[in-house]
Amino acid sequence: MKPSNLLLGLAPWVLFSMIAEHLGTGAVGYAALAACLGSLALAVRGAVTGGLGLVDGAGVVTFGALAAIGLTGGHHVQQFLVDYGRGGAAVLLGTIMLVSAYTVPFTEQYARPAIDRRYWGSPAFRAANRRISLLWAGVVFAMAACHLVEGALGAGNLVLNWILPILLIRIGFQRTKAMAGRSGVDGPRPGGAHPGEAGADRAAAGGTTGDRS
Repeated sequence: MKPSNLLLGLAPWVLFSMIAEHLGTGAVGYAALAACLGSLALAVRGAVTGGLGLVDGAGVVTFGALAAIGLTGGHHVQQFLVDYGRGGAAVLLGTIMLVSAYTVPFTEQYARPAIDRRYWGSPAFRAANRRISLLWAGVVFAMAACHLVEGALGAGNLVLNWILPILLIRIGFQRTKAMAGRSGVDGPRPGGAHPGEAGADRAAAGGTTGDRS
């Protein structure tokens, strides 16, 4: 799984925060609309190339609803969205990630292109992605807490809305790489053997034991 693919999936959620913060309360509906369109573009791209991504689909629905509320609501509704929209959206995203970990882990959609199709349903592959999906659910819930606290306090925007969430995302990527690289065993490849449980995390990230010339 390339971290850049997951980061791209989170881009509309960041876009919503940036526009809502810099353009003010009256623009929150348009911020949500822009994020919805961004998620829609990623969803269409994913559907064409390999399947609709769970994060992209969640973004379309979440920001579509926020756009409708923000564009039709009054000033107080818009202010509420500015204060709590980011946190609420993050709670919803974290919940979706958490539920996916016990059904079909959402990270599988990012990991599948790196391995042979025959291994997509293997217990090892599913277990590795379940752990990584739980990790990201925790990261997003922590980000949601930061956003909600800032919304309630009306202070600490730089730290709670940006510095801590960025650090959490960085930690998430570092932990993902660590979980994927613990075994040092290559992920499954066409014509290769079924990966063992020890190599499951490696397979989930589409990693290799090292650079090869």
